[in-house]
Amino acid sequence: MSLFYLIPSLPLLHFDAAPGITPAKFIETCREQLSSVDAEAVEALLCGRPSAHPFVVAWQDKETILRNAIARERARIAGKDVERWTRPTQGCDSLIGTEVEDAFQESDPLKREKALDKIRWLISDELQGPDPLTREVVFAYAIKLAVSTRWTALNADKGLELFNKLTQMPLSLSPEP
Repeated sequence: MSLFYLIPSLPLLHFDAAPGITPAKFIETCREQLSSVDAEAVEALLCGRPSAHPFVVAWQDKETILRNAIARERARIAGKDVERWTRPTQGCDSLIGTEVEDAFQESDPLKREKALDKIRWLISDELQGPDPLTREVVFAYAIKLAVSTRWTALNADKGLELFNKLTQMPLSLSPEP
């Protein structure tokens, strides 16, 4: 395992900027530099797949806490019961709940979504810890790369094109014979 090579070679990630590496290239690099178990954890984090790796388990628990907080806010706004939409977690994190409440103060759905992804960014920093040369840094990088890649893929022109395509499809309310 060559963390001393891998970590400094990674391009810096910024929340509001396109990443300087593709997820595929990052996974390839991790497969070359990390143990197979850690490289698989990186891939699970990037692709949102389950894994028994301790970091992935911790991330997925935090993500569930975040999603539960989002469900609570949406249920509160809709005046509905939230229990149906929440999932069990191993831990708790009141800061996530507070951050989600703050995000839901934003009336613009796009800005709200960005605020929620910024919470994910902060959670990855927390899980990474203070040491700059640990494998946790690589795992947190994978989470941040997934967030950055998602925002880079969003494009107003592509969105409008898809919207136009979907709204021009003929809809039939009666069953076909």
